[in-house]
Amino acid sequence: MLHARLREIRKAKGLTLQQVAERVKPSGTTPQTIGRLETGARTLTLEWVRRIADAMEVDPAELLSLPGAGDVEITGTLGRHGRVQGAGRDRRTLALRTLARDSLAVKVAEAAGQYRVGDVIVCRRLGRDDWSRAEGADALVEDADGYRYFGKLLAGSRAGRVDLAPLEPHGAVRRDLEARIVAPVIALLRIFEQ
Repeated sequence: MLHARLREIRKAKGLTLQQVAERVKPSGTTPQTIGRLETGARTLTLEWVRRIADAMEVDPAELLSLPGAGDVEITGTLGRHGRVQGAGRDRRTLALRTLARDSLAVKVAEAAGQYRVGDVIVCRRLGRDDWSRAEGADALVEDADGYRYFGKLLAGSRAGRVDLAPLEPHGAVRRDLEARIVAPVIALLRIFEQ
């Protein structure tokens, strides 16, 4: 979703991948890198959003804005073995007004798979009829008891029940979870210290 927004704005401004790549500061980049960021083949970090916004001469918020957007609440922290713990006193809202209203986010407390400590993973809830679209994607799943888990949604999920693979090779597959929420990842927010 966010990736498509980059392409949409680039095309609306009449810019090619090459032109954006040449304008990226400090030393430019390749058109292939810009293309990968637009298609989601490469992680879109906040640093890349800033650099591309500068190259296209737009406000970074414009690249992140989507129709029907609203604040995104960080609902918990991702810990060991894919378990998402409640945010408790640290419950916060991302004041980015970037993503669809049905989004929720978790902050990474322990590195897992491609996710690093401090990352914020933004997920979008799907209606039950759309769960099959998320098969093979990293996703947040809430079970019938209100417990939340994060992992790779396996193919072959049955109506109302899903299998969730761990992000780490030593974890166990959670089989036959009676799910209330399935929310695949739509954005990864990673802030790099300068």
